[in-house]
Amino acid sequence: MRLLVTSEGHVSRGAGGEFTGQTAGKYSSWSNYLETFDEVVVLARAAEQREIPHKEARADGPSVSFCALQNYTGPWQYLQHLPQLKARVREAVSHADAYILRVPGLVGRLAWGEITRLGKPYALEVVGDPWDALGPGTWPNIFRPVFRRVATHQLKQMCQRALAVHYVTQQALQRRYPPGPNSYAVGFSDALMDSAFALPDVLDERYKRIEALTKIGANSENAPRIGFIGSLARMYKGPDVLLRAARRCRQRGLNLEFAIVGAGRHAEEVQALAARLGIQDRVRFLGQIPSGKPVFDFLDSVDLFVMPSRAEGLPRALLEAMARGCPCIGSAIGGIPELLAPEDLVPVGDALALAGKMMEVAQNPSRMKEMARRNLEKAQEFSPEHLKDVRRDFFRHVSLHSGIDQASRRE
Repeated sequence: MRLLVTSEGHVSRGAGGEFTGQTAGKYSSWSNYLETFDEVVVLARAAEQREIPHKEARADGPSVSFCALQNYTGPWQYLQHLPQLKARVREAVSHADAYILRVPGLVGRLAWGEITRLGKPYALEVVGDPWDALGPGTWPNIFRPVFRRVATHQLKQMCQRALAVHYVTQQALQRRYPPGPNSYAVGFSDALMDSAFALPDVLDERYKRIEALTKIGANSENAPRIGFIGSLARMYKGPDVLLRAARRCRQRGLNLEFAIVGAGRHAEEVQALAARLGIQDRVRFLGQIPSGKPVFDFLDSVDLFVMPSRAEGLPRALLEAMARGCPCIGSAIGGIPELLAPEDLVPVGDALALAGKMMEVAQNPSRMKEMARRNLEKAQEFSPEHLKDVRRDFFRHVSLHSGIDQASRRE
């Protein structure tokens, strides 16, 4: 059985037809579907690339291929390419036997339109919330409120009509986008790899470093390092909130270092903000780094991980930080409260509250160690071994019911 999966990420296509994951994931991510399906075709935007990719960066591979869409960015380029996009999506849908749409997003929306036009069943993986992702401060566009309402309404419709829905949260997304009365619905996140979990020697080194954080005044050399990972393509990850909180910490005499991982069209804007706030000497912008070991090494180098998002599903970066034993602070949005303790949360978009929480935590090594232990224990609930049966059951349900048309399913 051939499965069509949609992705809102981007890939690069080499001269030989090979695909490299930019933001659309590596082969290991897509091969999970091969537990049940014979072949997986990923529908995603693709840019041309001359360089031959490293083998480990490949997104395609045995029984996993890509159906390349025009590499548009933003709604206006989407509208410019819409006729070609529709034709390509129509072709991909016609050659597949089952469908799992990763939503929200315009690629999933296009595929959904064609699938429902044909009266075929489909499943969803709900990985984010458009109401939050298009909220105030996320996108400086006059049409943002309109797009926000339309996207939210459409996702509710999609969930109501799906034969099966996989939510990455346990409760948050389900409350806003409930499944239909006959839908098979599950909540789990399989974002973690077994290799994401820190080994004992790494954890021991972290605890020693935390214990050394006893004097962190403005002139101390032993400055805690605060880490952030998030796309800078949009501002919903809250890098601006973190920088404003960083300035507040500096004004209060707390010596902290900040390391920001991420790339996107707002990168220069975020760097300019750090300069305007007078904290550019305390912030390092590391750009995009590869997933896997490079990310784990980065997380092992920070003393506190902060996720001040304006919108989230169940964030992979936060789960990975927890699996590395990082003390973490996050905003009370989406699935973050399902991961962190209430005392480690701050209101969305509140730089003063975030600054206060960072100062409170960074000056309390015993609390940091307790946060690290608690986060590591919580992350174990999301290990691949723990979740593989739930994932397999979801895939099997999609496979078994994909041959039933919508009319007979309603009966």
